[in-house]
Amino acid sequence: MESYIVANAKYYKCLMGECPEPCCRWWTIQVGDDVYENYRKLTGMHGRLMRLFIKGKKEKSIRKVFGRCPFLIDHGLCRFQKDGGDRSLLPLVCAQFPFQVLDLGERREITMLLSCPATAAVFNDHPSEIALVPTDNSFTSYYVTNNDDRPFLDGLLAQRDEAVAAVCDESHELPKLFAAIYAMAAASNARYLSNTERETAGDVKLSFSPDDWAEYAVSMEPTNAFYPIELIDEIILGLIDYTTMSVRNSHFFMLIRRYKRLFGRLYQGQAEKWLDQKLEELYEKDKGYADRHRYYFAYTLLQLYPYAYDTYFWQRQVLLAILYTELLEIFDVTEYISMKRVPDRKERILTLSSFEHGTRHNPAMTENIFNLIRRRFL
Repeated sequence: MESYIVANAKYYKCLMGECPEPCCRWWTIQVGDDVYENYRKLTGMHGRLMRLFIKGKKEKSIRKVFGRCPFLIDHGLCRFQKDGGDRSLLPLVCAQFPFQVLDLGERREITMLLSCPATAAVFNDHPSEIALVPTDNSFTSYYVTNNDDRPFLDGLLAQRDEAVAAVCDESHELPKLFAAIYAMAAASNARYLSNTERETAGDVKLSFSPDDWAEYAVSMEPTNAFYPIELIDEIILGLIDYTTMSVRNSHFFMLIRRYKRLFGRLYQGQAEKWLDQKLEELYEKDKGYADRHRYYFAYTLLQLYPYAYDTYFWQRQVLLAILYTELLEIFDVTEYISMKRVPDRKERILTLSSFEHGTRHNPAMTENIFNLIRRRFL
């Protein structure tokens, strides 16, 4: 199997006990059958105690104690990782987080989940180093596709690479990239799903001329608000703002409250123009934010496109990548305006990690978000 890893992974180092948001707290930690079998073989009081903290029958997970993993010991470290602990008792997600491992036939892609403060720091400091490079690192995939359609995979990854390269080229601003990449994905996906036009799906090329976008033109004069603020508001306040966020993700909870105060007083058209103006103001004060949003869009495309290998629906993946990027723009502007200054490095990292944690790790929420986009936008 050929394995590829995102280039900036070489900078990653777990913060261990110094982590401000340890992944052992509030997260659902799945326990695979192989690891549970190791728990089942343990004898005596130790074995009974281990099994006591496992819940579920078909899909097993660790039972939390006051919101945290019961296997944490001093300084927020894991008893199975510290000082030669028994790693056979370590669930796969704990052994490999924050790496996302995806098997696509004979190809394996390893990227980093930016909900981890350490990976968010890596992205913050090295946003442009997102190319996939060969690796010999041994990982076990969380997600194995059940497809063997290699010609389709080759075409899918080729379009993904074309889109990512266009974003990283810096010749076009993000609003134009949103519109152009969406038009390419939507047009090629529609052709591929058509019995009469499937063979021409690969003929659709990325174009930055609105004349070529046809019925897939969201706007002839694109803005940062690819999605209307009215729809964004419904997504944030109706789907993302869950009831326990104030405890589980306090920084993101605070950002949503600030967002509501700032954007809630603006009419839709006014809010979209205001977002454009404030982003330009932020970019003028710190160009790093322009790079942050550009390369975040490229990175989400890199991560999300391959999931269409199972579904044949890459238009969905592009719509989600655009949504996440627009949300990050909105929350960065929200923090900048609320603080009345450009946030420092530590604040940027916390915003990115808490935003990713609050939006991208709940499959049911993702499905609800996309269903809303399909009803209200497509």
